[in-house]
Amino acid sequence: MGADVVPEPLFDGHFRLLQQRLVGERHLKVMVEPVGGGPLLDGIAFNVDTALWPDNGVREVQLAYKLDINEFRGNRSLQIIIDNIWPI
Repeated sequence: MGADVVPEPLFDGHFRLLQQRLVGERHLKVMVEPVGGGPLLDGIAFNVDTALWPDNGVREVQLAYKLDINEFRGNRSLQIIIDNIWPI
């Protein structure tokens, strides 16, 4: 018998969208802040619809996301991996 696999937790929340830009051809890199207060978070959404994103008119979003550690040039930082992004 195989071991039980525990799925990664998926979170959701309402955020202020502070920065957004495309990286690569279809990935959206963002900086967000929880509307109720909290730390600024870097995030990435893979394979977004480039007809919709980035959209500089969007100031708040609802996100479904997973937590992740970004390792870049020897530095480790918290980031979110965005499964879904909806403008508010």
